[in-house]
Amino acid sequence: MADDDDKPKRHTLDSLFHVYCNHKVLNAAELENEEFNSILLSQLDSWLQQAKLMPHPITRTQTGLIYMRYKKWRLEYEDFLEVLQQLCSDTDLNYDEFKETMVAAGPPTGGTDIVVVK
Repeated sequence: MADDDDKPKRHTLDSLFHVYCNHKVLNAAELENEEFNSILLSQLDSWLQQAKLMPHPITRTQTGLIYMRYKKWRLEYEDFLEVLQQLCSDTDLNYDEFKETMVAAGPPTGGTDIVVVK
């Protein structure tokens, strides 16, 4: 099965979640070597924008209102999936297709780095 090792790995929703959690972290010098496993609202919006789901059919107001229901700065993966489900419900989008669109958007700013999620 050596051929499988040579093939480029495709991102999954959870691997991209990890990439976006650590994208554009402000004050990186203060957070030296810190790795995040939860996502900020700005990172979620950036991902939706790259997936061309924002500003239509989803708006920043929608994501902000849903996100703030959790009353925390960062959302873990399970909360993130609930936010996606709520966005799909509010906009009559198919949840599975929505997730596929998010994966197809790829890493932030078109980067091709593969992140291994442990």
